[in-house]
Amino acid sequence: MRYMRKTFSPGRSELFWCHNCNLPLLEERCSICKSTGKRVLLSPPGDVRLCSRDGRDLLKELFVQNWGCADFLDNRIILLNKIAGIDRRDQVILDGRHIATLWFDITTGTHKLDLGPAGASLLAARAERGVVLCHEKHLKGHLKGKWLSAEQIACSPKSLVEGCNVVLRMGELAGVGTVRKRSDGSRSIRIKDVTRTGFVPSENLPTLKDVIAANENHLKNLENTALWELRRYISRTRLPVNISFSGGKDSLASLCLCCKAIPGAEVLFVNTGLEFPETVAYVRDFCRAHALKLHEIEGENDFFLHVRTFGPPAKDFRWCCKTNKLGPMTSFLKQHYPKGCVTIEGRRIYESFNRSTIRAVERNPYVPNQTTLSPIRDWRALEVMLYIYWNNLEPNPLYDQDFERIGCWLCPASLQSEFSHMRKSHPQLHAKWTSSLQAWAKENKLDSRYIDWGFWRWRRHPPKMIEIAKANDIELRARPKERDDIKLEVVQGRSPCGLEYSIEATIHVPQNHPFSAVSGALNMLGEVSYAEDLGAAVIKTEKGRATAFANGQLMIIAPKDEAKKLLGRIFETILRVQMCTGCKICERSCKRGAIVVRDSIAVNEKLCNRCGKCAQSCIVADQAAKMSRRFAASTFK
Repeated sequence: MRYMRKTFSPGRSELFWCHNCNLPLLEERCSICKSTGKRVLLSPPGDVRLCSRDGRDLLKELFVQNWGCADFLDNRIILLNKIAGIDRRDQVILDGRHIATLWFDITTGTHKLDLGPAGASLLAARAERGVVLCHEKHLKGHLKGKWLSAEQIACSPKSLVEGCNVVLRMGELAGVGTVRKRSDGSRSIRIKDVTRTGFVPSENLPTLKDVIAANENHLKNLENTALWELRRYISRTRLPVNISFSGGKDSLASLCLCCKAIPGAEVLFVNTGLEFPETVAYVRDFCRAHALKLHEIEGENDFFLHVRTFGPPAKDFRWCCKTNKLGPMTSFLKQHYPKGCVTIEGRRIYESFNRSTIRAVERNPYVPNQTTLSPIRDWRALEVMLYIYWNNLEPNPLYDQDFERIGCWLCPASLQSEFSHMRKSHPQLHAKWTSSLQAWAKENKLDSRYIDWGFWRWRRHPPKMIEIAKANDIELRARPKERDDIKLEVVQGRSPCGLEYSIEATIHVPQNHPFSAVSGALNMLGEVSYAEDLGAAVIKTEKGRATAFANGQLMIIAPKDEAKKLLGRIFETILRVQMCTGCKICERSCKRGAIVVRDSIAVNEKLCNRCGKCAQSCIVADQAAKMSRRFAASTFK
């Protein structure tokens, strides 16, 4: 099965640096000195943000550990720009220059730094360790990408650890070298990059207040545009208006706008039961301090029981959003806003691929009579946070602890680096979830590293995770214990982060035949791609798609009625395969010769026209259809 890697740049993301004031600009002109800033090149999507307090401490620790100094970070504005990677990967921007990339190694559970040319220039005159002094006279021609020979090295560290970065002092040049293993097994240094540009940090040390002042005109324009948009829509509706407040920075900025546009709007907070305790306290205290009417909507408290049935939620299997968030919210809105409502949300296009197409106004097809407004949809994280401080508000204290996003503390969409950080910040919560994950892994005969390295956060793993699994001999297929009973358990609703309808289900049937047989038979329903190493089959139909896993888990995305039909057809097909008696009635009834019965049903996808005649005389298919209708009657009441 082919996994399509996505890259996206959701909008125009520009950042400038005023070198007079030594601070970042959200537009080209500085509001303090009126000078023009220099453009800072950002890798997409460009959702640049302020470095947190604990993030700064982490950077200092790593710089001292690798190069023996970090004083240049003190009292300076540091920005982080999230870029593509398996887990955390941030460009570190200091004084308008990209000095390093901070990333998290899931195999070791540690953060690491990759130096950039500006970082090497910065460290060349101040590093106390991790430095290689080169003979300038032996360095000739194009150097980038070349290996340093013994005669070119005047002095180097006694031990060279593979993968580590070293600072190269090369006369008038400064460079970054990476320790690599050569074909003969020896370790040597390969030149990663070089620069002639000297980097001396500015003596100007602006504060956060200075950054806000320098960007005040931009913040005013952002606010005016958002308020105009909100007031324009709300003036044309008679529906009541509320604001969804999760306790995160984006919903806080939207709440601030809402209070200015519609004073007195009610605040909705879905307490899923999986929120950080700091978040629950923050939401309650904030609403109390600002005299806001808060509706705290309680989510289900059976999450850990559901884990036993569905397995842990994953980025591509987020059943938890339906049970703990969308379901309770839908029930609340139906009871309190029977004629409908308008909800202001803090969703942004930079957050994910699914949200990159958010519109200003959307109607929620799966939460009856709800219209959503997204006034900050095209704001960047830096704009959001500066707007919050500009309005003299304090964000959730968890941001100081280097959490990039504030949501459920065990959310699979969070980074593995954040979950690893929880071992120190929230040891009891970390232990509770780890214990549950390990129990599930043991039941499904999975390697402990499947949990420790964060493989549990996907059902269909991205290519890099598959590469890591293969290199370390980690099995990615869950192998559940055998069972003789037949059971179908389902959660359904709006797909998380999007407007599609989705169903997540777990199908329990006797395991009489391998999953490859099931995958082959699913060709009767649509075009199938089968990945044996993942134990997964993707079924594409004209109106939707589904992914079935060897451990019985199933997820479907399609229009509501089609999703329900597809669930029933997949359930019936799996039962037909596993309960097949070998009577060959189906084989004889297919005039195209598309179906053959050996140990079980085998379907030739090129010959099958999906007419369904093979099921008409099959006893097992008849019984499977009856079971499917019975489960549907109890599931979709």
